[in-house]
Amino acid sequence: MKRWQIINLIAFLILIFATVFLIYILGKMDLIGPFGKPWHLLPAVHEDSLSATYKGSYQIMGKTPLRATLLDTTKTNVFILIDAWGVPVDENILALDLKEFETLPHKFALHRRLANYTSHAEHAEFRNNFASNVFLFSGDSLQFNRQEYIPSLGFLNSIFCNDCGNSVIINQIDSILLEPEHPQFVAWTARASTVGDHSEIRQALSQIADLAKRHPEVRFVVQGTHRPVLCGPEIRNSYKAHWVPVAILN
Repeated sequence: MKRWQIINLIAFLILIFATVFLIYILGKMDLIGPFGKPWHLLPAVHEDSLSATYKGSYQIMGKTPLRATLLDTTKTNVFILIDAWGVPVDENILALDLKEFETLPHKFALHRRLANYTSHAEHAEFRNNFASNVFLFSGDSLQFNRQEYIPSLGFLNSIFCNDCGNSVIINQIDSILLEPEHPQFVAWTARASTVGDHSEIRQALSQIADLAKRHPEVRFVVQGTHRPVLCGPEIRNSYKAHWVPVAILN
């Protein structure tokens, strides 16, 4: 064997050894740091993981999009997604969240969300073929390329209000619903807390409850997009994976 062949063989063996060693080291290390595994690599949690309290207190709705079963064609429908509102392991936390709606005609449910990202929830819940509709978002239209896929969901009109608070959007929806010829379908992706701050979530839910009280003839469906994922594992793991709360109002 020539000298250059021996050198190439040795280099190849060193490369193989280094690769195996690196794979072993990487397997022992937490390269994600304080955030644990990425949310999309976390295992799914199925219905039997829900506590007896959850199963006994809430309607359990499967993976079928809620628009398929909850749209009321006899009414104007307002579908609202609360970003990063998930089902906590502690049932008392969710009960306090939903308490904001108890003075309204209501039904509460838990819905299985197939993916833990907001654009999936928007694709699943906001797709429609109403002749008049409007989508609202208190952020930039370029975020997650909403300017591209929102029209594909059937929306003829979109309102993007960069860095507007929820109160601004709620006032816009209020004005829209007061119009004599208002849209049949109104969709809003609301932002409350990306890390599961329930004081912020309840503030948003309280504002929505006040809006629903002003429009008792309108069907409101309020649901979470997914559990908090832009947070540490301790917070993220305090929620049921792939389950979100649902409030059907009026």
